[in-house]
Amino acid sequence: MELDETGLSALANFAEAAVAAPRDFERIAQATVSDARRFDSAANSSALTAAIEAIGATLTKLERDPAARTVDTMMLTARRLRERDDQLAQEAGRAIVWALENQLLLAARRDADPLPSGVHDVDRGPERSRPVPIRSLEG
Repeated sequence: MELDETGLSALANFAEAAVAAPRDFERIAQATVSDARRFDSAANSSALTAAIEAIGATLTKLERDPAARTVDTMMLTARRLRERDDQLAQEAGRAIVWALENQLLLAARRDADPLPSGVHDVDRGPERSRPVPIRSLEG
């Protein structure tokens, strides 16, 4: 089984939702599979279902209790999936890694301190709201 571009996009969207809410994995998986069966080709929805089932089986082996699942659990799941010989499982693992990286980037952006204004001497002058000619910065 193989996913086309639409299936890969659906898998990426699923992984993003699953990483954001690992405790709701089963509910998200069920909704994703249901949507794929209604709106996608039979071959693509079957491949997507198989990829999600591979994620679910690996996730369940690592942590049976949905309430105890965390982002760390999803990282371990991705690692295990990428170690398998199955191309679909490896693709599922890559989708989870991509989603994890997105979550880290969002967290970094959210936690980053904004650059303070008025740091440069020219910014502190009485005419700081006006454009500064380049010649005045030289020398």
